[in-house]
Amino acid sequence: MRIHTKLAAAAALLCVAAPANAAQILGQISFTGFVRPVGATTMGAATGLDFYNFLSPGPTLNDGGVPGTIFAALGSTGVFGGITCVGPCGTIKDLPNFSVGPISSFFDLGSVIFFDLGSISSVTHQQDSAGGSLKLVASGTFRIAGYEDTPGLVTLTTQGDGLTSFSATALSPVPEPASWALMIAGFGMMGGMLRASRRAVRVRYSTN
Repeated sequence: MRIHTKLAAAAALLCVAAPANAAQILGQISFTGFVRPVGATTMGAATGLDFYNFLSPGPTLNDGGVPGTIFAALGSTGVFGGITCVGPCGTIKDLPNFSVGPISSFFDLGSVIFFDLGSISSVTHQQDSAGGSLKLVASGTFRIAGYEDTPGLVTLTTQGDGLTSFSATALSPVPEPASWALMIAGFGMMGGMLRASRRAVRVRYSTN
């Protein structure tokens, strides 16, 4: 097999190995809203969160599972660039407790952008005279029609008065093991062909 043919074969392996990222979800989107503590009277001791519209809170303190209203959102980069709204933007499901998961369609923006919460990584409480605060980090998956499902990370911070800000960031997907194997094989073939092409050519002269 000639060098050019082998290089073409190696390049083909790399193309096959490369994931189809043309429709990958990119960027970060931020929200604001209000929550009430579940399982306690202050955020510094809460064991769950009740998301609600500021003008229409849930009927009871522990009504976990009832979706609340996202009333403000701001996109920053990538697919989410230019997304802004004031008023009902979508819904977010309550967290009855901080060990629950997964939650399908944890938040839904206009029935277009969905985030499925997979697991909660950490919950940090802080106590103070204003009711304390709470920070939550969770992982999950973004879903948008026409795009690949993309891993994402949610970071939420809420104060004692219930004012909450949180953002969700799309993470670059990691290639599957089979893709890694094809990529390594492709690079290996290309490296081998390049080394072969650089070998010194021995010239033999005939003697009369």
